[in-house]
Amino acid sequence: MGIINKALAAATATAMLAGSANAACWTQAAYQAAQVRELDTMLMVQALRCRKTSASFLSSYNRFVQVSRPALIKANAELKAHFGGLNAYDNYMTTVANRYGAGTDGMDCGDVASVVRAGLAANGSAEKLYQVALDANLEPALDGSRCRGVTKAPLDIASRR
Repeated sequence: MGIINKALAAATATAMLAGSANAACWTQAAYQAAQVRELDTMLMVQALRCRKTSASFLSSYNRFVQVSRPALIKANAELKAHFGGLNAYDNYMTTVANRYGAGTDGMDCGDVASVVRAGLAANGSAEKLYQVALDANLEPALDGSRCRGVTKAPLDIASRR
């Protein structure tokens, strides 16, 4: 093996190790996407739970989804990239939905209806939806820590050169 091939192999191995260690952490973009999906999932589950009450907001939730569709699609894409595959993403989203199956701590149907109204007022802005999630005290259950420092894998950075 020539010197160039050895150097290339070493650089590739180093980049793969650094990338895999960094993949476990959550970038700011992935974290915000998780917040937006947390918001949408909580609203969906609660809209179904509350549909037979006087505080039903199912039609408002459906409008929220229509207005927010581009931001929700973007959040899904960011999370799929974070998890590196559909199975891990599906497992994560199932876990999120299951957390809200028994209700939302500290919020009744009327409270959740006001969160839907705030979501509608965001007019599909991903940044504003992230803020609505923060205001509603929704905290995604992360399977790793938040990234510190460099948040892109070395191969991703190198590919832009």
